[in-house]
Amino acid sequence: ASSDGNWNYDKIYTHIQDAIKDADIKMIDQETVFTTDHDSVSSYPSFATPTEVGDAIIKAGFNVVESANNHIDDFGEGFLTDTLNFWKTKYPDVTLLGIHDSQEDADTVKIREVNGIKIAFLDYTYGTNGISLPENKQWCVNMMDKDKITSDVNAAKQNADVVIVLPHWGTENSTAVSEYQKEYVNLFSELGVDIVIGTHPHVLQPVEWVTNEQTGKKMLVYYSIGNFISHQTSLKQLCGGMAEIEIEKKSDEITITSAKLAPVVSWYKKTSGQKYEFAVYKLADYTESLGSSHAQDGATPEYFTDYAKEIIPEEFLDLN
Repeated sequence: ASSDGNWNYDKIYTHIQDAIKDADIKMIDQETVFTTDHDSVSSYPSFATPTEVGDAIIKAGFNVVESANNHIDDFGEGFLTDTLNFWKTKYPDVTLLGIHDSQEDADTVKIREVNGIKIAFLDYTYGTNGISLPENKQWCVNMMDKDKITSDVNAAKQNADVVIVLPHWGTENSTAVSEYQKEYVNLFSELGVDIVIGTHPHVLQPVEWVTNEQTGKKMLVYYSIGNFISHQTSLKQLCGGMAEIEIEKKSDEITITSAKLAPVVSWYKKTSGQKYEFAVYKLADYTESLGSSHAQDGATPEYFTDYAKEIIPEEFLDLN
């Protein structure tokens, strides 16, 4: 909060606005519930975020928000409803994924049409940290369920040119792909999904093309794009990535013409007492001096470049 009592988080995203401004789809994973009550704001292990962060997300230009993740039920139905209401009433043009206020909404595939290309987004989480969803509203969060995924993808393919699945999955803090991820990738590939963009592990994981042996169809898989902005402390957790994808449609034929990952760095420093200043930078814009002002030692451009090169294959890595 600023000295005049206004809460504002716009400057967190200032430095990546140029990088995203020309994209038609600008998607972000918002991993915490929102509250309008500043006294209810809370961090680890149960997270509640001021709605002003949502305002900053919109000001930065994002237009698709994924919300199915393991923290979305941290405070039960109340804050989950507040989060839904915030997006639906204040920013109805945002495509909100993964959480729902009705069975009907949960059964509706979310599609955005861009330049004549219809893109469907399907968002799921492996769990909600052991917190049960409301008894009579199991539909309120999309869970990784093979039957649901199968029917959703089939419905999406009826109405969309491109199907993107956004799974919250994998092993936290591990750069290795888990058996669970491989199992679901096989399912996505069998169902004819086009693109998979994974979140949850807090660190980068590889990007690859997965070719279906029966159909020959290639599916683009980002196993984990890591953290975008966070106050986590290990160096690997401070370097995530933006998936940059270009899709072309020619006479009903869809082609992914470019698939990249641009590493990003979560930067923060202590300003006073327990207060911190936060920002996210593309690694390409992250300087030595930002590295030396980072609250964490060793957060150098060189460290993050080496780390990204180690995990992300060269054909996908965008360091410009």
